[in-house]
Amino acid sequence: MAESFMQQLITSLARRTPVLDESPPSQSGPSDTITQAHRPAKSHLLAEDRPDFERTLDEVLTAEATGHPTARLSAEQLRTMALAASGLIAATAASEYAQYVEVRERVKDTQGSGAPLTDDQPDRRPGTSLMAVLAVLTPVLFGVAAVIFLLVGYALGMTSPKPAVASTLLTAGWSFAAATAASLMSAMIGLLLSALRHRAAYEEWVGNEDVAEAREAWRQALRRRGIEPFLREVRNAVSRSLDQDEDL
Repeated sequence: MAESFMQQLITSLARRTPVLDESPPSQSGPSDTITQAHRPAKSHLLAEDRPDFERTLDEVLTAEATGHPTARLSAEQLRTMALAASGLIAATAASEYAQYVEVRERVKDTQGSGAPLTDDQPDRRPGTSLMAVLAVLTPVLFGVAAVIFLLVGYALGMTSPKPAVASTLLTAGWSFAAATAASLMSAMIGLLLSALRHRAAYEEWVGNEDVAEAREAWRQALRRRGIEPFLREVRNAVSRSLDQDEDL
């Protein structure tokens, strides 16, 4: 019953999305207003920006917790509902988010290919895919060859008389086993170096002043025009619903 009520409440708030935006609505319907207002801007959050959304939401919930000591919804309930309507909330700060992403991508481009890649910006550097495939397949192929040579070599060694090829197969098997260990070690070192390189590039562009200002502007707009009005509408809707039930 409670889950059904939350879904109805979120649907009701979705129809009232213009309330979450400070811009005046046009004469067209609410859905037309949303489409026209935010079509040029990027409102879909990238995976790397979702933690910022949740962090901003948690900050608002923490700040408002002391202001609503008798709130009828807990902070966890409000958080769940806000995450379910994250697309609507993010759309209220779409222009600031688009500016933030643009500044961030521009800074990444100036740093070259060492910068971390986003979901919609795959790595297209020549040879990257081939090296990744080889790094995965080489230990597997060497390992399979080692197992086969060792099994056959030991099986032939148990026969009488022992064939001369058994020693050759065992030698080849242990050689492939050593190659497997070496390739695994090389792959691990490569992954570690790549992670360190990407981390250094990430810290460099995150610490960029322009990126930090654009990120803060987006978070403030998200908080002021999206999260806070949404939570206020949720509380008002719950209060009205419960008051009507009490009157009945």
